[in-house]
Amino acid sequence: MDQTISSQSSDSAYRHPGQRFSKQHGIPTRKSDLLNYPKFLRAAAGLTEQPPIDLAAIYQHFGMAEPIRAPLVDQQGILVDASTGLILIKEDDAIARQRFTEGHELMELLFDAIEQASEQVKEQAEPFYYWDHDEKERLCDQGAAELLMPRSQFTVDLQAVEISLARARSLAKLSQTSLMATLIQMMKSGSGSYALVLWHPALRKQEQIAPKSVSQKSQKKPAKQPQRKPKKKQRVWWRCCTQDWTGGFIPPNKSVPSDSLIAQAHRDQQTQIGTELLPIRKSPIHCRIELLPIQTNQKSYVLSLLHPLDEKI
Repeated sequence: MDQTISSQSSDSAYRHPGQRFSKQHGIPTRKSDLLNYPKFLRAAAGLTEQPPIDLAAIYQHFGMAEPIRAPLVDQQGILVDASTGLILIKEDDAIARQRFTEGHELMELLFDAIEQASEQVKEQAEPFYYWDHDEKERLCDQGAAELLMPRSQFTVDLQAVEISLARARSLAKLSQTSLMATLIQMMKSGSGSYALVLWHPALRKQEQIAPKSVSQKSQKKPAKQPQRKPKKKQRVWWRCCTQDWTGGFIPPNKSVPSDSLIAQAHRDQQTQIGTELLPIRKSPIHCRIELLPIQTNQKSYVLSLLHPLDEKI
């Protein structure tokens, strides 16, 4: 199916997407306003919400050159010049990662427009631009997800099926996005009680404290038996849930026993599907669990998709 609604003539002159949006819809002052921008980009380029979203059509409509692939280090993408729309993308990233980065940098153009408008009125009123750097980065990621995986389309796709890793892989292939980005969007769009949790091997904070140095005077006393070095356990590194999640708060750094399916998946580096009593709250929760070991930045994690067994879809 051709996702283009209608062909639109476009000259080669650059038109700043963030400024165009602001002129039509006003300067965004709330987070919810920002997510109208991805819809604007698709509509301006004559695209529907049917994936995969053709980013080249957006660049063509706004007279932008397609992003340049470059050997970036420690950065996935850079908005080099907002006045011309010049974007660099890390050339050795996977295509799905590159597409998400492109969406992120297109969001950066909106923040550039907000910052410019804020500078123009700062002597007369409170500035529009009040998001700190970390929050702005999160909002750019949210906007990229909404651009490539429209939540309204995801809601339709998930109506008749359960959330699963298999379904996430199918939607990721369709949207040309990464599995992780797709799963997060599924958490935001889907119904039912699900949680996505990333585990990593770590010590408790108290165990990470190095032992105090022993003074010469105390060294004359009989030496105590050396304490065993604590072993790392699989602990919660990051998590997100659907709005219908019934499992309660998932504490950061919460661990699971060494004989759990999560620990086993990490040791064997094998996917796992099963059921388990997880001690992530005062009363352990009985969950169906799908597990996927992943490696990133030379670190090892286990991605888990949790679904309480007593929850009806």
